[in-house]
Amino acid sequence: MPQLVGYGVYLPRYRIAVSEIHAAWGRSGGGRGGRGEKAVVPPDEDPLTLGVKAARAALAQAGVEGRHLSAVLAASTSTGYAEGALAAPLAYHLGAEGDVFVGDFGLSSRSVTAAMRAAMDALASGQGKHAFALAVAAERLIAEPGSSYELSYSGGAGALLLASQGGFAEVVGFASHTSGFVGRSRREGRSHGLVDERFMMQQFLAHVQGSVERLLKAIEIPPEEFAHVVVQAPEGRWAVRALKKLGLPAEKLVSTFPQLGYAGCASLLIDLARALDQAAPGELLLVVSYGPGGSDALALRVTKSPPKADVEAQLQRKELVSYPVYLRYQGLLGEERR
Repeated sequence: MPQLVGYGVYLPRYRIAVSEIHAAWGRSGGGRGGRGEKAVVPPDEDPLTLGVKAARAALAQAGVEGRHLSAVLAASTSTGYAEGALAAPLAYHLGAEGDVFVGDFGLSSRSVTAAMRAAMDALASGQGKHAFALAVAAERLIAEPGSSYELSYSGGAGALLLASQGGFAEVVGFASHTSGFVGRSRREGRSHGLVDERFMMQQFLAHVQGSVERLLKAIEIPPEEFAHVVVQAPEGRWAVRALKKLGLPAEKLVSTFPQLGYAGCASLLIDLARALDQAAPGELLLVVSYGPGGSDALALRVTKSPPKADVEAQLQRKELVSYPVYLRYQGLLGEERR
């Protein structure tokens, strides 16, 4: 099975307190989404620059040069292009050119696990002159001012470097639960529309439970054996409910949602990096993605002490901004919105 040999994250330094957003709109902020902070991507950053920084961190951690990559797979729903590539320029900036397989995945936050699966398949195929595959997820999510999404949508990037051998953790199993349910969606160039959040949460729980149950049946490991759980969820409380539905204590959940908000595809790899920073040899990790179209679940077993990406240090390295600065950084003031 594929093994993890490196991982890295890049978290924007700027943050805004959720209470600052509520205050700007004259709300008390005592209800839904009233606490915590979220990351703010500055105007000179985009999914490419974010992804390159996370990828370089993963390569440096593993001591691998970019020219030794055989595959680079990228996931994002916010590249800003109706037609364009993220994986190819990302590979170029890492020094990977020529005989390198690249692939772009988008349209759903679930696409992060599609990129991870493609990286695994690229290794299994034996194609390419090198034996390292890189999966990167990067986002710069922008929400309509005043909307509920504004309380959580953020940005950041994570990267996972895989190889056939020599890693610190191995993939034990992978399973999916796919349906036609769309959930949150938006048309090109438009903001997200209103949805029934309660119904969407019910569908989220059903999809997560479906993928996890298939995974556990395939690998024959009971849920209580997992020491750390990562669940990609657009709302922080949804992940807690998912663990409850799976019969797992909330203490096993590893999440950066209170500090960073929801960074779409990138959230899964950022939270996974935090879980790996905490993991010890012999421990099992349960990793679950979710987005329009369904859910994927995979199990990882830590085989030796992982190197540290020091996610906590990046979480603490922050600078709070005001709401007007936040709007300017998101390009949501005046002519910038047109």
